[in-house]
Amino acid sequence: MITRGIGTVAKGMQALIDFEDVTAHNLANVTTAGFKRTNITFQDVMQAKVHSKNAQGNYKEVGTLSNGARADRTYIDFSQGGLQESGNKLDVAFHGDGFFKIRHYDVPENKPYEESDYYYQRTGNFKLTTDNYLVNSDGDYVMDIQNRRIRITRDPDNDDINEMNRLDLTEDLIISENGQIQLNNPNFRVNLQKIQVCDFRDKTKISGIGEGKYLAIYGENPELYTKTDGTFSLQQGMVEMSNANTIKEMLNSINVSRGYESMSTILKRESETISQAINLGNISR
Repeated sequence: MITRGIGTVAKGMQALIDFEDVTAHNLANVTTAGFKRTNITFQDVMQAKVHSKNAQGNYKEVGTLSNGARADRTYIDFSQGGLQESGNKLDVAFHGDGFFKIRHYDVPENKPYEESDYYYQRTGNFKLTTDNYLVNSDGDYVMDIQNRRIRITRDPDNDDINEMNRLDLTEDLIISENGQIQLNNPNFRVNLQKIQVCDFRDKTKISGIGEGKYLAIYGENPELYTKTDGTFSLQQGMVEMSNANTIKEMLNSINVSRGYESMSTILKRESETISQAINLGNISR
């Protein structure tokens, strides 16, 4: 019983360390485009029942006493980040829910479908390869609604990669809010491919794998589906910024430091109490 206080405080201090790790990660990414902050939840380690003894010598339960808290789980906050104009016509930002479907660059085009060949991201900082395919910053392919690589040229049926078949991105390229890519000619527009937008019905079952990329947690089914409704819009020439707030994360860090300092003081007092009890025991022998 005499060591219960130390155990409770130690669990609380470890929980605060876990909270600070999450806060530091969020702070480090407040300027990272497309970053989604991480939250952490806590739970009681064990609730001990507290009893009261009445005049007749009977015990009655009067409540419970926590034996400390610990970090329960972390989860990603997918709330909307602010949109910032980039000036690049190939940049596309989400307003609303959704993810781009991305295929690893080294997957052969004719390979049978395997989900492990893909991942999902919110960040839409795209560019064109030398052979006119739309890729992300890692060179991985952006998928269209038919799960094909997206090729953006003046003549999609022409395999030539010369300058005559390349678009003037400042004038000729339009990406509409529903992901439809269009070639803007002086007198008409030509529909090219349409960007595939996916989402997960249960986002608690996906996890980040770094650099704004997401996958289903192993063994979980987050229920992936292709979005066709109007719950999102794609904004061309825009970048979604981090949804982590510097002031909020700094306040969290300050509160963690204060809590840790208070628990350190309590731990010191508990240690002194035990030392006194040990000394009294030695004297009484």
